[in-house]
Amino acid sequence: MTRLFLAALLCLSVPALAQSDDDAPIPYDDDGEDNKAAPTKMKRSRETLREEEEEEVEAEETLTHLDDPNIGVGAEFLPGLMLLESSRGAGTEPRFMYGFRFTWEWGRLIPDEYLREMFFADVAWQYTAYSDGTPQVHTDTNYHYFTLAPAFAIPFGKSFMSAYAQLGIGFNYSTMSQYVDTTQTNLSGTKFLFQYGIGLRGRPAILADGSVRVSFRVELTRFIRGYMHDTFLGVGVGMIF
Repeated sequence: MTRLFLAALLCLSVPALAQSDDDAPIPYDDDGEDNKAAPTKMKRSRETLREEEEEEVEAEETLTHLDDPNIGVGAEFLPGLMLLESSRGAGTEPRFMYGFRFTWEWGRLIPDEYLREMFFADVAWQYTAYSDGTPQVHTDTNYHYFTLAPAFAIPFGKSFMSAYAQLGIGFNYSTMSQYVDTTQTNLSGTKFLFQYGIGLRGRPAILADGSVRVSFRVELTRFIRGYMHDTFLGVGVGMIF
């Protein structure tokens, strides 16, 4: 009887022990490490996203010049007053001058938004004439100024106005006709020309996208031809595309 009682007691105790083992909580040794790693991963993810956004913004700023509808090529008419230095030492001879000028804003090749507004170059032709003497003996002289002049502009903030300074080179082609009674003698010659000047320049947009603009200037320009110094006070009016 005693043996049967012990056997029954053993059979009942084994399932109870198994059940107690199943109900025990499962330990997680690395729970603290995962909780620490999660914020670190989130922080790195945010930093990565921020870096990617900054790179995208920089890429967009670098490519903005490719979307500019205005290519920076234009032409202007140049009326003004030319003060010719007198060859007789009598000061200056004021004469009307006119001409045409072609402009290329080559600074638009530069990606930087500010620098691309600062550089341009002009190719110009300007003409004036001068007569001196009496009805019996007089001289008619025609002056043609051909110049190539790069310029450096300083924009006034985000406005369409800027101030500029300019240096250039070229040549002066002159033709002269001398009249003595009914006798006419023709002469011509070419001289190296050096140009420098300052001015104000405006380029207000006509179309909303800026693809077509009015171009105008007020300028003071000096021409050096040999030992003569001529001064031009004028304006320029035209279009730029």
